[in-house]
This record gives sequence, C-alpha cells and structure tokens, in this order.
Amino acid sequence: MKVLVVGKGGREHAIAWKLSQSEDIEKVFVAPGNDGISMENKCECLKIESIEEIINFVKNNNIDITIVGSEEYLARGIVDKFEESNLKIIGPNQKAALLESSKIFAKSFMKRHNVQTASFNTFVELKDALEYSKKASYPFVIKADGLASGKGVFICNSYEDSFLAINELMKEEKFGESGKKIVIEKFLKGFEASVFLLMDGENYTFFIVSKDHKKLLENDQGPNTGGMGAITPHPDIDEKVMELIFQKIVNPTVKGLKEERLLYKGFLYIGLIIEEETPRTGSRKNTPNGVKDEPYVLEYNVRLGDPEAQSILYLLKSDFIDIINAIEKERVNTTKIEFYDGFSLCLVLSSFGYPFSYSKGERITIKPGITSKIFYSGVKKDGENLLTDGGRVLSIVNKADTLEEVRKIVYDEVEKVHFKSKYYRKDL
Repeated sequence: MKVLVVGKGGREHAIAWKLSQSEDIEKVFVAPGNDGISMENKCECLKIESIEEIINFVKNNNIDITIVGSEEYLARGIVDKFEESNLKIIGPNQKAALLESSKIFAKSFMKRHNVQTASFNTFVELKDALEYSKKASYPFVIKADGLASGKGVFICNSYEDSFLAINELMKEEKFGESGKKIVIEKFLKGFEASVFLLMDGENYTFFIVSKDHKKLLENDQGPNTGGMGAITPHPDIDEKVMELIFQKIVNPTVKGLKEERLLYKGFLYIGLIIEEETPRTGSRKNTPNGVKDEPYVLEYNVRLGDPEAQSILYLLKSDFIDIINAIEKERVNTTKIEFYDGFSLCLVLSSFGYPFSYSKGERITIKPGITSKIFYSGVKKDGENLLTDGGRVLSIVNKADTLEEVRKIVYDEVEKVHFKSKYYRKDL
C-alpha cells in the first residue's frame, strides 16, 4: 500500500512512522511534512500544500488512502473534495469539522444533545462581550470561536483580564477571523483528559485516554500552548470516572452525531476537564467511595491530538494500517486494538519564547546512544545540519512498565538533545 499523510508536525511524523512499520506499507508520503520526517524509513515529504496539488498527487501516484492530521485542512474541506473525486480519505467533511473549527457550533451541539459542558454565552459584538464581563462572576474562560492552534483560550480572574483578552481577540484580531466571535464560559477546576474515539461513519469504538499538558510552565501555569507533553494512558482516570465519561459525554455525543448525520470516518478527540469533588495529587487507581468526579467537555477535536498522537502511537501494539482499513471499511467496532503494557511519555522541546516570539535557525545536535524516539515538528535541513524552524521543535518519546521509569528515561535523555534556546517542562 501507498499512503499519504496530510500535515507537517510531530503528530504527522508519528502517524507516518507508525505506518512505515507495517509490512503492508510500501511508501508513506507526507504533505507538506518537514525535513525531520523525511529521514524516516519509507517516508517521503512533498513540498505541496494546496488541496488541489494534493489531490492531483494522489490521482497520479495511485495512493491507496489519505489520512489527515491537520485540522486546518479539515476545516477547509479537504475531505469533501477528496470524496467528490472518489478518493479514499480518513477525516470529517467540512460540516462535521465545525465541531473543532467553531467553538460556538460545538457548544451549541453539546447543549442540543445534553452533553455535559460548562455553562456558556456567545458573543459576536465587542461591546456586548465587554458589557457582559463587567457583570459576570469571575473566574471565567474566554475562547476564540475558530482555530487558534490551541492558543486562543484565556482564563480571566478580573475585568482587567477579560478586557485585555476580548480586545486582543475581537478588536486587535490577534487570531484573525477566528477571534471575531467568542465564547465565554464558566471556569471549572480539576484535571484534564483527552479521550479518543475511532469512528467509521456508522460505528465507533473507544481508542484510549491520554493526559495532555497544555500550559507552558510547571504546575500548569502560564499561557496555553499547542501542548508541552503527553502521558498515555492517563494515570488519573479510573473505571468509575470512565463510566461517567461514557454516560455523560461519549454516549450523548455519538447519539447526537448520528442524529445530525455528522458521524464520519476518522478520529474524535474529546478534551475533558474532570471537576474534582475532593482535589488529589498524584496518580490514583480508584476514586474513593462516596466521592464523585464530574467530567465536562472543554472542546472537540476531529483528528488525533498533538502531542497525544506521539505518545499514543508509540504505545500502540496493533498495526496502525489495520485500524485505518477498519475505519475505511466501516468495521471499526469489531477490530481488536492492542497497546503495550505500561506508560508512554512524550516530552515536547520548544524554542524559548514559544508560544510568542522565538528564534529560528539554531543547530540541533543529538548525542549517540539515545534510546528514545524523536518526532520532529518545527525543523529544516541546511546541508547536513538540522535546524530549528518552529515554536515546538521536536518530541522525545519512550515507554516503560511504570510512569516513574519512563519519566526517568525521558528526562535523562533530554540532556542528549541540544539547541541553543531549548525549553521544556520538567514536571510531566
């Protein structure tokens, strides 16, 4: 088989790498990819970016199936255009992609189908949002309606905070069209979880639950980023919480997707916050009797997460192309999915200054003997040198029987990777 992956970051590197391990895969193309991915066995990056160029490549090179990693292409309707040409592709059509590309659409969907989420209000006028923020109780959360690479979320503790955030989004248009409409929702305190489902257009199955680290700084402080690391499986999700997640989140979500004909072939990532009745620290196997944690949806994503994909796919034991074929052939609910025992940890190395301003063009060096897998996100080659070329530069991923073991491995090996402005969280 020949497969095409659409996107250019660490998620797409992980998808391409996992596919390349299959004996059934002859070649993996990545469009546009990055120069780090091109060093992978069986992988070739294509310097094409438009949907029209991608479709022409698929037709001219007999690509068997395309997997979309990037939400931007999904929002632009790449699946619709592939289907018009009778080409096989994994991902939602443009209408279903609104679950991610419009927070207002997603929150309204949740409300219609009784999916548990924080109470919210939507605004399209600057003056209305500012007026509301004068009277509302704090803290609350302001979110850009459209895509913002995980950065269009602001936790506001005062009117001053909300004034700055609203003006940044709606007046200064920091995120362009994405911030012209906003959602203001109740702030919920707890821990986050990323639940992944596989969907084939008719059926669905649970994939796995992972723990993302969206904040830039230790102890979940600082601005939101695209993600600074991930742990799989989530160390704080037990059977009781999973039962609640299915009852209050997964089941009504899938029912709503079927009713509105939005059930698609691909991945559904449900970003949750688990509001704790009694806050805890550290991992736990079971919620104490009588204590009830409540799951609420923060957001839907209609593709694999980044950096969760790196952690998930490194832990996946099953042949990934078998899963992709099951999705395409509408038999995902009967497909056996196996993961290795233990935990995987993905640590993101970024350029200092991310997610704001940062330098590029720094030489990346890796000492011999590193046992962890490196997935590249923002890099480019200059002759024989690999240089930084983005905010999130690369991910270091490994697995072990226990979380403590894999933490030690990854944090020991991070010292073997160097570039001048290297930054990473030390508390995953």
